[in-house]
Amino acid sequence: MGATLGRHTVAQRADAMNDTSTAVSKIVDDHHLAMTPAERWLAAASLFESARRIVESSLPGNLTVEERRLAVARRFYGSELPDVALIAHARFVSATRD
Repeated sequence: MGATLGRHTVAQRADAMNDTSTAVSKIVDDHHLAMTPAERWLAAASLFESARRIVESSLPGNLTVEERRLAVARRFYGSELPDVALIAHARFVSATRD
């Protein structure tokens, strides 16, 4: 267990705040291993959607679609992506809806 995401090793960060017992961790791992790829994808997509909704609920209500997308992207990715990429992401939906 030690995926690399960008410049960070995810497992090192997760271990720093892990309070799950080894027995429970094994049950969770076994459950995930038993899932089909489609089930794992749906679970991850659901978690991402929940996180996005939590972030959006904390934003002011008067933001445009582009401003909301930029704020969410900045909250999720912080300094992991260059600002130009975050802005391009925010503008993408606006350009396709016109």
